[in-house]
Amino acid sequence: MPRVLALDTATHACTLALYDEGEVCGRHEIVARAHNRHILGMLSAILEGKALADAVDVIACGVGPGSFTGLRVAVSVAQGLAWSQALPVHGFCSLTAQAHAAGHHGLLRQGDRVLSTIDAQIDQFYGLWGMWRDGAFVADGKAFVCAPEDLLAVSSSPATVVIGSGARYQERIPEELTSASQWLPEVTPDARVIAELLGGGTLALQPEPAHALSPQYVQRDIGWKKLSEQGRRG
Repeated sequence: MPRVLALDTATHACTLALYDEGEVCGRHEIVARAHNRHILGMLSAILEGKALADAVDVIACGVGPGSFTGLRVAVSVAQGLAWSQALPVHGFCSLTAQAHAAGHHGLLRQGDRVLSTIDAQIDQFYGLWGMWRDGAFVADGKAFVCAPEDLLAVSSSPATVVIGSGARYQERIPEELTSASQWLPEVTPDARVIAELLGGGTLALQPEPAHALSPQYVQRDIGWKKLSEQGRRG
């Protein structure tokens, strides 16, 4: 079984874990906008004095979608560690990881129609539709970004569970798309779950060189303006 170091900073959670021979050691902290100040210290705690090359076979990294800065932190740290020790990397979808975390913690039931969301902080959210089936999250299509009112269904079945920080838009999501009995905005990706699923073989590892890892922003037209374009403040 490969020894997997997993990390994700796509949300306000900074989460890292190491899977080694069936054992998982992890750290999970809510540190919005401070991932870069905590992630290396958390890594040191997980390694417990071991050299990275002696403890890890592959580095799994959440590539989003999610926080623009958070994604850059995760990817740059994963690439830096991988390059320094000639280790392969494995990129995973943060929305999928979030759904697996919900299932692992007993929040999903067989057959649940799941909408995994992350607040995009611009009056929109990132989302991914899927089903919880036989102990795994099976995604429908790809991750997307939209305003709550513009959410589109990808099947005739409405969501029964909405997870992640985008659930705060509950009142604005069309009622016909959710028969949700559960709204779970506090669910985040959990590196301990992903490390165990990848290390134990439940999810397939797809190792690749460090340079191949890149953030998946999804949002292309953010609508930001340069200072020169904003005009004078009153």
